[in-house]
Order: sequence, then C-alpha cells, then structure tokens
Amino acid sequence: MQSFTNYSRKEKIKFAAIPCPNLTELALEYPGDTGDQDKFAVELVAWLDDQIGSVDGEVSKDERSTKNNSKKIGTQIIMSDNSRIKYTGIANDIIYKEDDLIPQPVSAARNQKDFAFRHKDMEKYIYVNTRPDGKRGGGAKADPNELMTATLCTLASVPTVESIEDLDALLEQVKKIVPKKVEGYTELEVEALEKDYGNLCQAISAAQVIIDNGGGSADKVYITAKSWHDDVKDFKITKYGMADFNASDFIIKKGDTYIGISLKKKKSAKTADPTIINNSLAALMKSHKVFDKVRSELDVAHGEFYIKIVRLANKFQRNPRFKDKAVDKDGNPWLNQRMLDTLGKDGKGITSKNWKDFVQNIPNEFINRQLKGTNSLFKIFGKAITNESDLFANVLMQLILKTDLKTLQKVNFDYALVTGVGRYLVKGPVIESGEYHPIGIMATKVDDLLKTGKPAMVLDERNTQAFDRGATAAMLYFRLTIGKVPIADITLRYKGNFQGAPSFQASLSSEFKEALHS
Repeated sequence: MQSFTNYSRKEKIKFAAIPCPNLTELALEYPGDTGDQDKFAVELVAWLDDQIGSVDGEVSKDERSTKNNSKKIGTQIIMSDNSRIKYTGIANDIIYKEDDLIPQPVSAARNQKDFAFRHKDMEKYIYVNTRPDGKRGGGAKADPNELMTATLCTLASVPTVESIEDLDALLEQVKKIVPKKVEGYTELEVEALEKDYGNLCQAISAAQVIIDNGGGSADKVYITAKSWHDDVKDFKITKYGMADFNASDFIIKKGDTYIGISLKKKKSAKTADPTIINNSLAALMKSHKVFDKVRSELDVAHGEFYIKIVRLANKFQRNPRFKDKAVDKDGNPWLNQRMLDTLGKDGKGITSKNWKDFVQNIPNEFINRQLKGTNSLFKIFGKAITNESDLFANVLMQLILKTDLKTLQKVNFDYALVTGVGRYLVKGPVIESGEYHPIGIMATKVDDLLKTGKPAMVLDERNTQAFDRGATAAMLYFRLTIGKVPIADITLRYKGNFQGAPSFQASLSSEFKEALHS
C-alpha cells in the first residue's frame, strides 16, 4: 500500500468532495452603510457556525459596550469551554479561504479563543468572542484532554495508576514527551495539564483502547484543534456543508500510516454519550440540490411562524396590562419605538423580508413558549424531514458515521470514534474501558444493514415531541435507522439564534454499538 505522500495533488483532491456553500451562493450581501450592519455581522458569524459541525455554538450580538465602537461590531458564540480553541482554529481556516472575508488581528492574549474578520465591503470589522457556557468553571483554562490522550498514544502501553502519586508521575512523563513528539499543541493546554486528574483518567481510558487497537508507539501525533500541520493537512476534508467533515481531533503517525481520532469523553459508562455532530439544518440542505424544494418550503414556513410571534410580542408589549413585563433584564422594551412604528398596532408592518430584524429582540423564553405545543413550527419541521426521510437519513448517516472517510484507507489513513471513560474521586482514580469504533468496522456493518433495508429518519416515540401536548422542551427527537436497527439518536433544536435554522445533534444508538461488537 502506498504512502499518502506518494500521491499527486490531483489524486489527493479527489478525496475532498462537496465544498461548503460560499457567501455568494448564500446571497449574504453587504446591506450598505445605511443598512443594518449589526444584523449582517450576526448572519456572517452564523454562516461560519453552520459549517463547523463538530462544535455546538450559540451565535448572538455581543451587546457589551466595550465590544462595539466606531471601528468594530461585537458578536459572541457561547459554547463549552473545551471547544473554544478548536472552534477558533476552524473558523480562521474558513475565513482565510473565503474571498469576501479578510482576517483581522486579535491580541496575543486572546487569539487562541477569539477571532476577527472584515467583509470586503465593510468599513467596520467583526470581532467574535467565544464565551464559555458556564458549565466548566468560567473558562480560565484550556481543556488538556486531547493533548493528554494524544501524548499517551506515543507509549506502547499506559502505566497502571492507582493513586494521586501515580497520576502526578504520569503527568510529568506527558510533559517531557509533548515537545518531542506532539505537533499543534498550545501553551494554554500545557499549562492546563497541572493536576487535572479528571481529564487524565479519561485520557488514560481513551489512550489504552487506542493502543489496544494498534494506535500505540506513535512516531508523532498532530493536534488539529488550532490548525492542521503540513504533514497531515491533505487529509482535511470539506463535505456535506461541513468544513470539518474529517473531525479528527488528533492524528497518529506510525511509519507511513496515519490514524485520525475523533475524541469524546464522559465520566461513567452510565453517563449519556457526548454529541458526535452539531449540524445546522440549513447548512445540510444547502449542501445538496436535492433539498432545494423542501428548503424553499421550510424557509416560507419559518418566516410565517416568526411573523406570528413578532405580531404576538407587539400586541403583548402594547397591552397596558403586560407592558412592564415586556422588558429585558435592563428594563428596556423588547421592541424599541422605531420597531413599534414600523409594525403598527396591527403588526402589518412585518414581512417575509424584515422579520429577522425583530426576532432578535424578543427573549428566548417567549419564543420557546410558542415553539412548544400543537401549533409549533417543529411540527412542520418534523413532517418535512419524515416526508423526505431517505434524503435526510442518507446525508445524516454520512455526517455521523463518516463512512466516506473509508476511501482514505487507500492512502494509509484510518479513522476511529473514541470515547474515554473515567473520573477522579477522593478515593482515587476510576478508569473504565473506553470505546473504539473504527471506520472500517462501521462501514462494513452499515453495508450489511443496507442489505436488510434503507436508511430512514423516524420520530422517536420514546420522547415527547415539541408539538405534543405537555411538551417541556422545544426540541424534536428522531432515530436514524437502517432497516429495523436504530443507528443514531438525533435531536433538532435551536442554538439560541432564532434568525437561523435549528441544528441536528446526534450520538450513536446503543443498538448500533452492540451491533458493532457482535
């Protein structure tokens, strides 16, 4: 088998398939100096977010006064703290490749977690602040889990750890290996290694299962969070509207062989599986012309639904009984006087072209309340997806399982989904068996299942849907099946930005994981 480096550039390119839609194709045109530049800025950042399928981010305008001035427009993306460096790296890569966008400098203190760019027609530039969702201690440190796991894969086996002293000794060993055999790490990640025993337990679990499957004694490992090293950048693939279709968090090199690892972690085998993908419904449909008809229908339904919500908010705010409740946390009305004048008392001033200008001012709680119940927009989404079940199922199957990456085995690149399972307690480290799902076995199992039936998207009857009476969450629950076997559990929900489309999140089903081991 040939090494990847022996292939010509033309031969390598054939492995990088359908590109992400560019700004021209999406008609994201600059509104002019007199237009709503803030809205345009949010739309541009949302477009970037749509292409980053491996990280869950919530896009919005950054209203803090220090983030906006005569030269810049502030936006923000809320996400888990351990995703911020990876997200920023992918976003910068997309910006550099897009002709209409011009990268802007960010201070050395912030350039690993924030990014900035300017549209070629804009005077102001857009500053994007990635902010932690508050679930991981405020975001003071980077997450060193990928660095730990990748470094441990340079060993033939992971030493047994039974105490805090063993963990400290292993961390010291990792620190010595990093500068010798790891590419693409950041100093923030190195600093975060210190006494992070919980992440180390999960890294040990993941590394051991990788080593058990032939990924140990690595000559070198490449962290891809911030950028892809020249040695491995040709393995990066843009496909199905994802800039990060090859979602390898790090890549192992052994001789002429490479193994891409998509790494997840959880504290216990009983804990819910982490999300594998986070893909915008809109980005998915824009990646294939077969979705053009259903996309057009959903765009109309989307606008009609939010026009109703804005009119309801307009009526609510104008009612003297509720006027004091229709204010934000600072006491400002949801809809300012200019918006009220545009809408008019009957709300007829809102159209299919301007509804997004108003929705961004209405609180999430108010909108989510309308998204639950028999008149929910999610009822239309659910029907559209199940009516075109085969189209959605086939694309989502690729996004989740990445079976198209099997073609890279021709150039000595393998790929696996890996989950490390562990935690650190007062009594000491708890390290459980990790999960390892290689692309070859997943692709073979999919081929076997396809002989029994077609892929399909079905509503999950185990859960209460957003359009059901008594719904407690503005969310749709699906199961992706092949024949009678559920492959993945999928949800569709908004990420806090109601101007855009909701997003799919998915994890492998327990039935499929059992099938992989049978």
